[in-house]
Amino acid sequence: MGRLGRAWRVAELRQRGGVLAAFVAACCEDEKRARAARDLGARLAGYGPPDRWEAEKAVATLERWAGDIEEHPYHPGVPRPDETDRQTRDHVKDVQRDRLTTAARDWRSGTRLSLDVYLDQLRRVRGLDPCVREDAYYLYGRGTMALDLGDRATAARETARLRELRDAHGR
Repeated sequence: MGRLGRAWRVAELRQRGGVLAAFVAACCEDEKRARAARDLGARLAGYGPPDRWEAEKAVATLERWAGDIEEHPYHPGVPRPDETDRQTRDHVKDVQRDRLTTAARDWRSGTRLSLDVYLDQLRRVRGLDPCVREDAYYLYGRGTMALDLGDRATAARETARLRELRDAHGR
């Protein structure tokens, strides 16, 4: 698993662990376990890619504790894969935004604007081949996800690919 794969996995674990820790802390009748869930959730929030295995263990513990009160009406279900991705992206963006320099934020904003403009130009093309339209949305999604994860090289590559697609089929 590469650096981005580990970062994404830890972000998933932090997000899921945060939900489970809050649930157990709020709904568990055992005050000692509720306190332990809050502490575990706080530690989990500080984990980074090198701490992947500790994060896995922490979330497994929280899953087990949440399973003990599975009949509770507010028990958080397991989200669908697309919802998990959406929640994880939002979590990564929120965490990363606080750590970016002004120059990095400006670069991200400019790149995002380029992606938006190129996609919009392609969407407005009448009679555009459905495969080209699908490629445009795919490239846009990859580019925005790369921006969310802070991967400049991938974001720049996908922006260039979307621009090439626009140049070939749009305008």
